[in-house]
Amino acid sequence: MKIEKKELGDGIVQYTITNGRMSFSAMNYGCSLLQIQVPNKDNKLVDILQGFDTLEGWKAGHDSHNCVVGRFANRIAKASFAVDGKTYKLDVNDGVNCLHGGFTRWEKMLWDSESFEKDGIAGIRFTRTSPDGEQGFPGNVKAEVVYSLSEKNELSLVYTATSDKATPINLTNHAYFNLNGTGSVLDHIIQLDCDQILDVDATLIPTGKFIPVDGTAFDFHTAKAVRKDIAQIDEKIGGYDHCFVTRADESKVVRVGAVWSEESGIKMEIASNQRGMQVYSGNFLKDVKGKNGEVYQKHSGICFETQRFPDAPNQASFPSCILKPNETYTATTVLTF
Repeated sequence: MKIEKKELGDGIVQYTITNGRMSFSAMNYGCSLLQIQVPNKDNKLVDILQGFDTLEGWKAGHDSHNCVVGRFANRIAKASFAVDGKTYKLDVNDGVNCLHGGFTRWEKMLWDSESFEKDGIAGIRFTRTSPDGEQGFPGNVKAEVVYSLSEKNELSLVYTATSDKATPINLTNHAYFNLNGTGSVLDHIIQLDCDQILDVDATLIPTGKFIPVDGTAFDFHTAKAVRKDIAQIDEKIGGYDHCFVTRADESKVVRVGAVWSEESGIKMEIASNQRGMQVYSGNFLKDVKGKNGEVYQKHSGICFETQRFPDAPNQASFPSCILKPNETYTATTVLTF
């Protein structure tokens, strides 16, 4: 294993971890993944992440490219929730709802960071304390994000948090994947071990209903291309932007599914302990100036955001998302190439 560290200025540090076959880079600005380099079928390295060539590009980006999302990933209905009888108001930044924590994004914050290597695994540990009231949420939350690479080409993303007050918590990474490194993801093949999706209303807030995927556009039990049934989805959404229900329950990491490209020969297996996974097919990307001069457009990247259920603070029938004092939240996702 090899670890490289590079100062980018303004306290921002980039780390690159290599196992001799693949590598990843990340920086402490938003815990952002900068690159994942994987060999294709011709044994040439391909960067399978969208992103930017300059630090200014990363700072200006507004599509949450490859960064940590918190305190609460996804949407909270009407930007409001109650805990212990007290109502909290959040930023309204997505129609009438709050999305990905509002306007004060964790992705635009500087985290403390350090690299490590132990037992054939090398990685980066990011930490920060989110003060009571940040984004409108209660409690001083101590958060830790660890990205690590094993000798078996396993990239692990592990999030932990503690709080001194009861508070909702839901952390993920918003990585935009393109296993060809460029172009569209519509011909990527997906297979998911997910039997249901969450029904949502017109503002993409869950209704509380669980919809079986069998025989629908959301049925990925048998592998199929992204493009195959995407036209069946509401044209207002423009593609996949739905929470798939995994077979996990937070007690252990289970296989969620896989995505691969026949063009590049690259395959990514996804495992997690999270009950939900938001699959987002880059529907709202438009004229984003990205790496190597490419301009990202609709469906040029796809996200697999493992997470707790959207709007869980307001949905009593969903598993609880409340982190209480003296408890530790842990979310784990493992991507194997």
